[in-house]
Amino acid sequence: MLQPVREVAQGRWTGILSSFGLTDKQLSGKHAACPVCGGKDRFRFDNQDGRGTFFCSHCGAGDGVQLVMSLKGIDFKTAAHEIESIAGVVQQVQVAKVPDEKQKLDALRRVWAESKPLAISDEVMRYLAGRGLDLTTSPDNLRLHPALPYYEGKTLVGKFPAMVALVHAPDGTGATLHRTYIADGHKAPVECPKKLMSGKPVTGGAIRLSGVGEVVGIAEGIETALAASIQFGIPVWSCVTAHGIETFEPPAGVKRITIFADNDASFTGHKAAYIAAFRLVQQGFDVEVKVPAAVGDWLDVLPGARTGTTEADTGRIQTNKGYR
Repeated sequence: MLQPVREVAQGRWTGILSSFGLTDKQLSGKHAACPVCGGKDRFRFDNQDGRGTFFCSHCGAGDGVQLVMSLKGIDFKTAAHEIESIAGVVQQVQVAKVPDEKQKLDALRRVWAESKPLAISDEVMRYLAGRGLDLTTSPDNLRLHPALPYYEGKTLVGKFPAMVALVHAPDGTGATLHRTYIADGHKAPVECPKKLMSGKPVTGGAIRLSGVGEVVGIAEGIETALAASIQFGIPVWSCVTAHGIETFEPPAGVKRITIFADNDASFTGHKAAYIAAFRLVQQGFDVEVKVPAAVGDWLDVLPGARTGTTEADTGRIQTNKGYR
């Protein structure tokens, strides 16, 4: 009896994907260019349980079979045939055991418990002010960890202050934590200063920077969401990535949604915003999409922020409404 392709390939994905053209950097477990969409530093091959798993902030997550299908634009049957033909000639390697759900939950609880509510002039507030975000109040689900370990793979690089954000699943339960490592009021000098911890799936969820109400905005990053909230005077949540925007599921009670898209030269932000807008309008929500006129995000057009954009520039926006 033939074994399913995922059983045949388990533990062999590094060799298999190398045969499909992925580089050593893309297979290193560190952030690298995505082999599918080409986005810089969006892709990470984590190979959980030897299943070839990956995550891209644009393409989403999947296993080795799904990666081959997307990479080559082929269906499952064709991908399975090609994978099986390669699997027999690459070495199987022992894969480190992935932490179980209890271990993940314990780690999340420990980091959150070690973190403190934000205070005036602490490391997080200095970092946000340095980016042009002068907040009169701080969101409850942003905290400061005074010295959070930063790892590259299994190697401890050092400990840094970190902005820790709680990511909520669509049902309102905690899904995981997002970390922004900082040093001296700036992002820490590490390869990937922004990371999600292992936890529950975050698809459809968001970092809720305010309570749930009838009106909410969504943006990609935390700083972008805060900038949009300051400019437009509505609560705005962070969906972390373009994929998060695309898959966002509003909680009960929300009626109107403004999507504050990034204006990417690749149109990644536009695509995610309009895919989400189309789906949400079909579900009966009032939806508006706002995109900055120039390439960049809503922090780039915040007066006094990192680019020094003038107040007049903030009025030059592209707006599309889909009211029902």
